[in-house]
Amino acid sequence: NLRNRFLKAVYMPKAKLSLGLNLKKLGATSAIDSSDGLAWSLYELSKASKVGFVVDKLPIAREVKVFARINRVDPFDLTFYGGEEYELVFTLDPKKFKKAPKNLRDKVFVIGQVTDEKKIVYVEDGIEKRIMPKGWEHFVSR
Repeated sequence: NLRNRFLKAVYMPKAKLSLGLNLKKLGATSAIDSSDGLAWSLYELSKASKVGFVVDKLPIAREVKVFARINRVDPFDLTFYGGEEYELVFTLDPKKFKKAPKNLRDKVFVIGQVTDEKKIVYVEDGIEKRIMPKGWEHFVSR
């Protein structure tokens, strides 16, 4: 059942500790989880590392597309601004990634590239869309 899978993902997330340790061994230069939203995670990495990102592939699961259609929400917005999925967002030299064991590469979805220009954009069919710095902010009074 789709609803139960979503609830389990939110209420019983599984931290990617093993993957994180393996990425460290490979020489990952930065990492953060995406629990506050992919957009927010990219902005945090950008700020800390003084780089930008071009995202050109999105890992939108079939279930997310179904959920988005049923609830009349944009899957793009869910992917960038939704949060709660606890995936690792990291940077790693592409040459090092190619040398990683296949079983580790199979656990990773490459979404884009690091850039010197300090902006974060999504590019689809040659059209660039700016990713807004939105997501969950800790320590902000609501």
